[in-house]
Amino acid sequence: MSCAKLISCVSSFIVLAACTATEGDFPSLSRRSYENNGPITAPDALSSAAPILSAAESAKVDALNARHQIAQAAFEQALPPIQAQALSSAGSPPGTENWVAAHVQLSRLDKVRSDSVAVMREFDSLISEQGKADPALVPFLTSAQLAVSTDLVAQNTEIARLSRIIGE
Repeated sequence: MSCAKLISCVSSFIVLAACTATEGDFPSLSRRSYENNGPITAPDALSSAAPILSAAESAKVDALNARHQIAQAAFEQALPPIQAQALSSAGSPPGTENWVAAHVQLSRLDKVRSDSVAVMREFDSLISEQGKADPALVPFLTSAQLAVSTDLVAQNTEIARLSRIIGE
């Protein structure tokens, strides 16, 4: 038997012998006082107070949403004639009068929604500023921004669709 195997075998016996020792102070296995109490539960989410915006910030959120509603209504009003123009110019060669007119109308539609895009930027700034002051306000402000975000995604989708119809 080699020396390394012998040392390994002897050290294993020493470790096992140490595990069977009955001398010394070992911790008690009886229940601790806190183990007799009920289970620990997570705090109730409803018990914490909901974040409250200041009157000025609340007025700003309301003003941003009102601006977006006006821009969204203008977008929806401008959309049908531009959709008709896009359909009538579908398949027109690039550079023709019909094709150029459709692209001009599409650019005007994009300009109509510019206030909604500005509102989105202002919401982002507000969320960033308020998030530094009180991170609990971020989910509240993000949900207030959700309508603007959803409408902008729909606007982008419609403009991309009309652009495909007109052709590049």
